[in-house]
Amino acid sequence: MNRRTGVLLVVVAALAGMVWLQQRKVVRLKEERDRHEQNSDALLSDLKRWQVDSTTMATDVKTLRLSMDELERYRADDLAKIKQMGIKIKNLEAAAKHQIEVDAPIHATVRDSVVIRDSVVVRIQAVSMMNPFIQLHGVIERDSLIGSVHLPVTLRQAVWIEYKRRWLFWKKVKAVHQVITTDNPYVEVKYSEFINIQK
Repeated sequence: MNRRTGVLLVVVAALAGMVWLQQRKVVRLKEERDRHEQNSDALLSDLKRWQVDSTTMATDVKTLRLSMDELERYRADDLAKIKQMGIKIKNLEAAAKHQIEVDAPIHATVRDSVVIRDSVVVRIQAVSMMNPFIQLHGVIERDSLIGSVHLPVTLRQAVWIEYKRRWLFWKKVKAVHQVITTDNPYVEVKYSEFINIQK
């Protein structure tokens, strides 16, 4: 009887261990499935844009969640740039990339001006436009405009989590969003990508 009890205990312990391992595998597969669903949703969803105030535009985009292997496979050029910046890849938590486009109308006045070249006074036409969002300075010489345009831009980024309630006290992460705002009304965020690295 003692021997049978011992064998039975070993069998029960082995079955319990197998059930525990299978449960861990099921949980891991569910997490992986949820991550792939969120990534598919993030890749297929459009950018949401809105005007916060008269000068601030906002863009909302969902976050990708990639493992380090997936990042090395699909975003090798981004990882190369990150390495060039001196950042250790093993310490990387997230990576973001934004493409912006500047579309600003120019309305500048042309004035006569003088320039001294080799002690000779030369008359030229100068162009100037100054406001908080565009600084344009230039001169017109031989049917060409030579000068510089300066557009100060500040991009702000906020990352937030969208939850999906399952029960009263338990909620599940549905998506991770990032909101990018620009303080220059002539600057538009054309594309944005935020990748959260899964360790």
